Amino acid sequence: MEGVVKEFLLESYENLDRLDRDFVDLEKNPSKETFGSIFRVIHTIKGTCGFLSFSKLQSVTHAGEGLLALLRAGRMQLNPQITDSLLAMVQAVRELLADIEHTGKEGSRDYSSLIDTLSNLQKGDPSLDLQPAPVPLGEILVAQGRVRSEDLDRALKLQASGDQRRVGEILVAQGVVTEAEILEALQAQRELKKAALDSSVRVDLGLLDELVNLVGELVLCRNRILRFAMTQEDPDFLLVSQQLNLVIGELQEGVMKTRLQPIGGVWNKFPRFVREVAASCGKQVRIEMAGEGTKLDRTVIEAIRDPITHIVRNSVDHGIESPEVRLAAGKSAEGRLVMRAYHE
Repeated sequence: MEGVVKEFLLESYENLDRLDRDFVDLEKNPSKETFGSIFRVIHTIKGTCGFLSFSKLQSVTHAGEGLLALLRAGRMQLNPQITDSLLAMVQAVRELLADIEHTGKEGSRDYSSLIDTLSNLQKGDPSLDLQPAPVPLGEILVAQGRVRSEDLDRALKLQASGDQRRVGEILVAQGVVTEAEILEALQAQRELKKAALDSSVRVDLGLLDELVNLVGELVLCRNRILRFAMTQEDPDFLLVSQQLNLVIGELQEGVMKTRLQPIGGVWNKFPRFVREVAASCGKQVRIEMAGEGTKLDRTVIEAIRDPITHIVRNSVDHGIESPEVRLAAGKSAEGRLVMRAYHE
């Protein structure tokens, strides 16, 4: 199951990065579509938790899902308390995923207070009919005819009553399916996910660095050949060396582009960060971003992460006045922090 957990973590982190961008849009325009996008991310994480027996993460996402469903349906309106609670829920999800990644378990943090807050916020509309979270592997087994729906429900009830085993392990122990059938279903699950992926692939950073170094060595060899070609009079050799120069140049440019990452990966955390700093300073600040897709070398991204965070903190703390001072000066109570990224 380690491979399944690893895939779950990778997929969840990617979804959370997209969710951060959705929260930026939510600050500007709390639309039904944005609420729906955030809901789907939390719903997906929650659904997989049931199969993997991450009960604490499932409880947090379940509470957040219910609140998001109300917002998406237009039965509640976004307000600062709800926004803060949803951001706290996302932070809790990140913490739990980090614990799972490093220890294989959900850690000892207590999120009962957050769960109560999220649950209390949605009590105003008990009529909302929430669809149960899907259990991906279980659905595949049922669709393949290997497991009956009642067998799956029975396994889920055992898990809900405190059984620490994963759903697949319970079904195998009950003799409903074999381990081989579980493995086949997992393969089908991976193929379904693969079909849903876009044209991008994950590449180990160590392998990418090695490739960059090899291209660097190739460029040095090319330069030596070009210098040697200048001393020769053979037209065929000169033509081949020129073609080699063009091909290696394009190869070098292509490899260097693989190291580029959008600066939005660093910026995603700032809406919440600005909100927290502004609240601690007693200020009202709206953040606006432009050029989140601007790409930089990943080493530059890492190098500027902390300095940008420091600049943003100082901008809120020292660059924007308190609401009272702003109003006295004829300004709006809310200050504006603008971040732009572009190539020059």
